[in-house]
Amino acid sequence: MIGYSVRSAAMGGADVAVDADCSGSSCNPATQGKNASSSLALGLSTLMPQLSFMDTQNTLDGEDQLFPLPYMSYVHWFDNSAWTAGINLYAQGGMGVDFREVETFAGTSDSIESQVNYMRMTGTATYQVNDKLSLGAGLMVGYADIQFALFPNTYSAGRDNTPGTMDDFMGMDVDDLGDYGVAGRIGLQYRLTDKLNLGFQYTSEAVLDPDGGTMTLNFGDRRVKYDAEMNDFTWPRELEVGLAARVTPQLLLAADIKWLNWSSAIKNIQLQGSNPDIPVPLSSPDLQFTMNWKDQWVFALGVEYTLFYRHILRTGYNYGQNPVPDANLTPLFPAITEHHLSLGYGYKRKGWAIDVTWEHAFENSQTNSSPGPPADPDGIANPFAPGPTVSHAQNTIHAVVTWYF
Repeated sequence: MIGYSVRSAAMGGADVAVDADCSGSSCNPATQGKNASSSLALGLSTLMPQLSFMDTQNTLDGEDQLFPLPYMSYVHWFDNSAWTAGINLYAQGGMGVDFREVETFAGTSDSIESQVNYMRMTGTATYQVNDKLSLGAGLMVGYADIQFALFPNTYSAGRDNTPGTMDDFMGMDVDDLGDYGVAGRIGLQYRLTDKLNLGFQYTSEAVLDPDGGTMTLNFGDRRVKYDAEMNDFTWPRELEVGLAARVTPQLLLAADIKWLNWSSAIKNIQLQGSNPDIPVPLSSPDLQFTMNWKDQWVFALGVEYTLFYRHILRTGYNYGQNPVPDANLTPLFPAITEHHLSLGYGYKRKGWAIDVTWEHAFENSQTNSSPGPPADPDGIANPFAPGPTVSHAQNTIHAVVTWYF
């Protein structure tokens, strides 16, 4: 997600230095409670990806999908003190694909499906050191669930036509993997002048080892169900700095730069099976998915303008470098969008406000550059090479109601 509140998404994710109400608890906790000392927000976002897949045998659009993402935030200022506390629940990220009737390398017609969700709940605290400096901290507990199917109705003995060798492909269906991850966040906001704020936040990585799932492998003459777990799946640490300028009482400008350490988080994902439901020689499959994502730099710009005290217009632009290497592109997890544009509207009354945002991720296409077999003979890790292209665009609608008291 380019932003974790409706206001942030409307401003392209430029939020780390912006005075906030309860929405600040989901970005930089040092900014929470600055616009309103106590507030409660309830919202919902709907993510709608548009995906396509093309290779020498296929030109396919993904099935239409809707992903509802809940949002809740609450902040309270303790009277006559320098402390503000908050709590929030929001979608940190996720995605899904659904390709049907894919003509495979093995001559079958099959499917590619995935769904990854990562929700976070954060408890936050802010301390106002003086009239210029505030410090914030948060403890974040996240839950990820993962399921995917990769050609579940397909088996191939590979180019050597010999079962049980390295180039075998076994279609798989993985369900109900899940795990909790814990991370910390620290932030500060410093008022450089009466009209200019500096903001900073750092979030540590969250290690996730999803387990408790099932994995069904297709061996051609039989299907075997295993207990499944996944290792080395990590949500990355991030570092963000930004400026917010109150140019006039009506006009606010904001700009952020963020770094996400994907190269230490998403490298080689290991999927392990155990306890097969029928006796088979492969009792403990250990499947490797080579990802090797790159670190990502994100640049965000946001504008907010207030009309007639009650009507608020917002727009933003966000660019995040694609972290997925060409050689490791997979249509299961094509997190490749880069350019985002957002437009938002807010209506504020005494005691409450409503905000809506439309966010568009422009289409980006990427082609798998792996040479494929025999140079890259691992049929499980890279069954799509050589040459498939995936395109990904996305629309997201956000809405929230906030109460002030």
